[in-house]
Amino acid sequence: TAVGHDLRSPLGSLQAAVEALQDGVAPDPERYLRSMGRDIAALHRLVDDVFLLARLEAGAVEFNYQPVDVTEIADEAIEVLRPTAHRLGVSVELQAPGSITTSTAPEALGRVMRNLIDNAIRHSAGSVVVSLQTAPDLQIRVTDDGAGFPPEFVAKAFDSFTRADAARTRDGSGTGLGLAIAHRFVTALGGSIRAEPGPGGVVEFSLPAGP
Repeated sequence: TAVGHDLRSPLGSLQAAVEALQDGVAPDPERYLRSMGRDIAALHRLVDDVFLLARLEAGAVEFNYQPVDVTEIADEAIEVLRPTAHRLGVSVELQAPGSITTSTAPEALGRVMRNLIDNAIRHSAGSVVVSLQTAPDLQIRVTDDGAGFPPEFVAKAFDSFTRADAARTRDGSGTGLGLAIAHRFVTALGGSIRAEPGPGGVVEFSLPAGP
């Protein structure tokens, strides 16, 4: 399964690095330690995502609704992921008609946006666009210029631990939980989310427009 792969890969790398250090055959111990740190961080992210998904599925996540500026949240999500985009040579553009205010849970909305933008960056050929509109509900659309979702994958794009092709990500990373978590958050907020088949990656979600 995908979760087995996501666990075995960093664990196998950690074991190999530890054995090399123990046997004194690591040519560059500092590099090995940095690699081990990255593997540990990857395991932490996987465990955190698994627990978050379990809480969402159990309805154990509380939401604090308040008036928020959706455009500002989208801009913050892009800025958080700007270093990743820069490292992978991807540009990220925000298209919005100005400030859009609605009543929702800002932390949940921010997590959805970060997950979708991160996924788009890692599958992009070089460009990601985040567009916002209200017609009549709030609609957020994240597109990239990568291969996109195969038609047969669209129906299960938001299932846990699914990836159309992990080898097509620009850095081979990801737990396969980003879209599943986004789906659970959007549903809990009373909205809907969908993916479109390629070419080009397209994920769009809508939320009820609040005051």
